[in-house]
Amino acid sequence: METSILFFILAGLLIAILVGYSLWSARREKSRIFSNTFSTRPPSNPINNTIQSEIPPTLQSTSIDPLLQGNSLSPNPNDFEQIQQEVKEIKISLPNQPSDQVALEQPTFSQTLQQEERPISIQINGTENTPSVQLEESVPATTQPQIITLYVVAAEGQQFRGDVIAQQLDALGFQYGEYQIFHRHLDNSASPVLFSVANMMQPGVFDLAKMDQFSTVGLVFFMHLPSAGNDLVNVRLMIRTVESFAQSVNGFVLNEERELFDDHSREQYLLRVAK
Repeated sequence: METSILFFILAGLLIAILVGYSLWSARREKSRIFSNTFSTRPPSNPINNTIQSEIPPTLQSTSIDPLLQGNSLSPNPNDFEQIQQEVKEIKISLPNQPSDQVALEQPTFSQTLQQEERPISIQINGTENTPSVQLEESVPATTQPQIITLYVVAAEGQQFRGDVIAQQLDALGFQYGEYQIFHRHLDNSASPVLFSVANMMQPGVFDLAKMDQFSTVGLVFFMHLPSAGNDLVNVRLMIRTVESFAQSVNGFVLNEERELFDDHSREQYLLRVAK
């Protein structure tokens, strides 16, 4: 019992010694780092509120002699003579006028300003007039004729028979006529041609007497614009006719770029005519 009490007492003393030593070491370290050294430093120079800047000699304004300052506004006679000599050496030639008839006068100050401002006004006027000239040139004088084209081609490895072509074209109102091709007229054969159809294979014509003996991979339908009547109505009629023919012969309709004729192509064709 006494041994345990003695042990606790020694342990408490040891802990107290360790704590005291730690506090003493910490205080000593703190006093060493944060010791007051301001008293040992030399006093600093007071800060002046005025800012002193050293201007380089090249930036410092030099004093002007009153005599020189008074003469600076008056032109130097030598300079006038040099300018006059240079002006005399300039030769000005105007259109349809001999060069020896041009008389040069000594320019005054007001004339010099007018001569300097004159090219500026000419440049501005020229700039303002340029767009109007470009706009006038961009407006076409007359509408250029154009051709609307559609193709009907057979499936890969197949061809259209000549007798089937003639039968289907006749059912759609085509008539065999000029240039040995089929035409769709406005009314009868004496009326204007709306659009025509030719053979895609050379020479592009049809021999009506041998239609049952020939075949082709495709046909080309075309319309010349402007056409007889309303161009937009005629183009719509042509598109419907070509699609009906392609459906009757199991073919495919292609646009001018030899791509499938879809809704986008239809819209582009109609926009071209509507412009």
